[in-house]
Amino acid sequence: MRMPSAALFLIFSLALSVRGAEELQNVVVRPGDTLWSIANTYLKDPRKWNEILKYNRLPSSDPSIAMPGMVMKVPVSLIKEQYRAASLVYYINDVLLRKSGSADWKSVVLNMNLFKSDTLRTTAEARADVKFYTGEILNLYPNSIAVLRPPDKKADVELLAGEMRGLRSRVITASARITPRTKDTEFGARIKEDLTTLVQVYKGRAAVEAQGKVVEVPEGFASEVKVDMPPSQPVKLPPLPEFEGGGPAAGPAKIGAPQIKMDGGRLSLNMKLSASGRAAQAGRISGPGVDEKGMPEIGDANAKGIDANEIAKLISVANPVQSYHLQIARDQNFSNLVLNRNYDAFDEIDLAELLQPGSYWMRVSYVDLLGFEGKFNAARQITVGKKR
Repeated sequence: MRMPSAALFLIFSLALSVRGAEELQNVVVRPGDTLWSIANTYLKDPRKWNEILKYNRLPSSDPSIAMPGMVMKVPVSLIKEQYRAASLVYYINDVLLRKSGSADWKSVVLNMNLFKSDTLRTTAEARADVKFYTGEILNLYPNSIAVLRPPDKKADVELLAGEMRGLRSRVITASARITPRTKDTEFGARIKEDLTTLVQVYKGRAAVEAQGKVVEVPEGFASEVKVDMPPSQPVKLPPLPEFEGGGPAAGPAKIGAPQIKMDGGRLSLNMKLSASGRAAQAGRISGPGVDEKGMPEIGDANAKGIDANEIAKLISVANPVQSYHLQIARDQNFSNLVLNRNYDAFDEIDLAELLQPGSYWMRVSYVDLLGFEGKFNAARQITVGKKR
């Protein structure tokens, strides 16, 4: 019995709609590759090589025939996790990409696919946000270099230079391995000029490993890892910034903690220069039981050969704020930044000299003696100058 043309059209339409609903990924066929070899490498179940035929017009359905140079579409659901592409979901200014196996850097394109061993580089004032299909998030900050899913290293990101923040991402650097311990772990990692790695955990918990030692870093704490040294014991991150006179909802300010002061268009932390060393630190944490003799000097943090546990003691006792990270944007999501800079804790800034008159959103985070950066405070809307 011959099937009516209307029924055939309906079946064909349904097949197209099912195919269109699949999320597809491009796979480049290399010299010598066959359907069999591609399925064995990329698919979770190599026996499903014939599934590829549904999404591609191939010269032959013989799985042993080589098809070099072709680009085939393969359902993401069938691909092994380590071979699934990531997606560039956001970028600003000059971001460059070096594809795996290539020596050339090329400009990125929004929503482009990024694959295993691809390398991203952000220039000054640039940023890139990457989302892996398995849910991990990578925020790459200015002047940074990162390799995505580096081969044979069991990591999502290899940070070669600069700074990143991530959600659930497994990260390796020249001196450390960082592994999230919870599904909602958010943390930052930054590489200093001497290749020391700073790790800050903002949510959840992360394991920091180096030289055969693993340190569990909980939410609100950080660890420092120098080259060829084990991680330091967890150090409390700088406090959340508060605005001066924030009202009852803000709660009482912590004793000795700086507050953000807005006076017209001038911004400062409302701090005064004071004596340095043990006496100044004792003044900041004044109270019974303060032992000035046992308190480390501020400058000792950068001394060569300082023990990791001594660093933890230094920060837990003194915890001075050395600078603050100021971000100002035109939107509440901070996707359109107009100012993104670190200032010394004693700097006073005239926003009217830096920004055009208008309304903006502002947020601040504190940076401590070792360079650990805490959370940004809740964004606040500000007005600079008079609107024209």
